Amino acid sequence: MGDSIQRPPRPRHKPRVQVLYELFLGEVRERLGSLGLYGDDLDELVQIVFTVANRRAAVIPRNDETARRWLMEVARKQVSNYRKLYRHAYEVLDPEAIADAVAEPQDPEQYHATIALVQAATRLMPAEEREILLRHDVEGETLHEIAKWLGLKKSGAHVRVQQARARFVEKLALVEAQKKGRRRKRRFVPAWFAGLLVGAWRWLVEKRRQIARLG
Repeated sequence: MGDSIQRPPRPRHKPRVQVLYELFLGEVRERLGSLGLYGDDLDELVQIVFTVANRRAAVIPRNDETARRWLMEVARKQVSNYRKLYRHAYEVLDPEAIADAVAEPQDPEQYHATIALVQAATRLMPAEEREILLRHDVEGETLHEIAKWLGLKKSGAHVRVQQARARFVEKLALVEAQKKGRRRKRRFVPAWFAGLLVGAWRWLVEKRRQIARLG
């Protein structure tokens, strides 16, 4: 019959999960990082997120933006599961644990003083900068989400987050300087104090939500 007819190869459609991997790998890593993962743990959780996506490909929304939000929720749940497993791995059966436990916070007076400082400092900030810190540093929204909310590029959102943090430190220093007997302004927030600030801020957020529900 002569030479066989050479047909061009059919175009191969990429699997849906592969498309999502290429589109949103960076954002998934960023979201996991914002939730406290790093190093080998971060790499492992990234793979777990997309393994879950591959296993549940049939229920992933077809719209890319909706699929992105679906992946972010999977990432959040995987971090929650990871923390529970980590806690269980390091728990020790100790009958005296309750008796020996120290109440948190260890210094309630200092804790409430910190809440008052945070509240006073954030009151002095522009409302939008206060909301940026709430969304990014407390509620864990990614720079991509902040950028979309502000109508900016990701780099612009990064700048706005840094500006909001600088403003908070500035207002905190101002509030502390106004306290009786305080003569020196705070030029930075130490690591131990930052943890107290986040805890205090979350307490304020929860109070705000409770007031909104009652209203």
